Amino acid sequence: MRFRTDAEAVYDDVAALLTAGRFNDALVPAALQADRFGVLPPSITFLAEIVRRGGIRYAAELPEPLPTPEQTILIRRWLLTSNDDDRMARWLDGVAALIEARRLSGR
Repeated sequence: MRFRTDAEAVYDDVAALLTAGRFNDALVPAALQADRFGVLPPSITFLAEIVRRGGIRYAAELPEPLPTPEQTILIRRWLLTSNDDDRMARWLDGVAALIEARRLSGR
């Protein structure tokens, strides 16, 4: 395993990692990218619950699953990479947790 800085990880193609089934590898880059777009952890946690209850396709088809158009474009690319609702919901919860942890640590 190669350790990367945040400055390197932020440029990883999250959608490609998710498509390849590398959900764990996509966590940090997703959190970094979402944080740069100002996505709040509760928004992602809420979206995870929508995925659990309605499925990925339902969540992806929402007009604005996140508050801004830019955030929606970012998250929709990620949502459309998997057919496993439960796994995607858990992954979204992980992304939210990482954003929150980074904010609490002052990063």
